[in-house]
Amino acid sequence: MTTATHASHASLNSHPSRAQRLAALGHCLLERLETPLLLADHQGTVLEANPAATRRIERREGLWLDAAGRLALRQAGRWVPLSYWQANLQGGQELSLPLEGDGNTPMQVTLRAMSHGDGIPGNFGWIVLTIERITLTRVDAMRKRFRFTRTQARLAEMLCEGMRPTVAAEKLGVKISTVRTHVGEMYLKTGTHTQAQLVALLHQGH
Repeated sequence: MTTATHASHASLNSHPSRAQRLAALGHCLLERLETPLLLADHQGTVLEANPAATRRIERREGLWLDAAGRLALRQAGRWVPLSYWQANLQGGQELSLPLEGDGNTPMQVTLRAMSHGDGIPGNFGWIVLTIERITLTRVDAMRKRFRFTRTQARLAEMLCEGMRPTVAAEKLGVKISTVRTHVGEMYLKTGTHTQAQLVALLHQGH
């Protein structure tokens, strides 16, 4: 082999491989990503976490690590290990859960199973976890803010659109007396006294 060939091979070997370049690019994107993202093994041990996720863990905003580095999610007022959902993630499935945090903005955590690629059905090696803000519809927002029932929220939406109570009753398939009962309960929940006040408050709240 000539000296020129040796030099050519040395030059090629000195450059990072395509896999190395992609890995570096992926790491850079992960660091800059504003969405909290973590990679954990099937036991819930965190392998990678971007800065946005690390901040959430440090503040215990819906996420927490035990002494062994295993992740837990805040659910219904308690910490539930990530491994609890392992059975639901078999076969490359995806699972979305509400995430409790200290803020007032509703958040959702999505768990995705990633396979090792060994071809064994139902087997997976990693869990990718992302956290995103939930965009509430006006109906959902009214239910959350005023503790409306689902029917009351639908009725409130109809009233906000200018629909008369009699027409709303037909749309809901109930008697007008039932609509009046719901409206009365909505007055109590919102501190209003007339339909005009109620509609103005609901428009203001959205």
